[in-house]
This record gives sequence, structure tokens and C-alpha cells, in this order.
Amino acid sequence: MAVSIESRPHAIGDLMMFTATCESGDSSASFGDMVSEIFMAQVQATDGTATALTCAIDGTDLAWTALGRAGRISVIAKR
Repeated sequence: MAVSIESRPHAIGDLMMFTATCESGDSSASFGDMVSEIFMAQVQATDGTATALTCAIDGTDLAWTALGRAGRISVIAKR
């Protein structure tokens, strides 16, 4: 199981937006080597209709309740 962070983040001034994918059973990710602080993060299953879940943010690390299926992560952070 692995989280794959897209290699092309979006930049708006000193803000960065990342997207990533997660596999069934994943429940955490770290962005510490890319950003200094995370402001917002959510994860949502990629198949069917699903409600987005907020992620617990601890500095540059994220944790969420495992989706039980593949999903997409969205993050807004400071460089």
C-alpha cells in the first residue's frame, strides 16, 4: 500500500496545492519533504459516489480513516 504524490504541484505565491492517490487500506501520508505547513487536506474515494473526509493534520503529516478502496487526496500547504 502506498500513497503516490503527483509530481506537478500547483503554486499560487507561497501556497502549494498537491493531489495524490491512495490505495485501499492507506490511512496516512507525509508531505514534510515538500512543505512547511499544511492548511487543508481531504481524501475521497475515486469510485462511485463518496463523501470527502477531512484529514487530521499534524504539522506536515496527514492521517485519515481508511477508505477501504482507492482514493484521491487534496492538500493546500505553505512552501
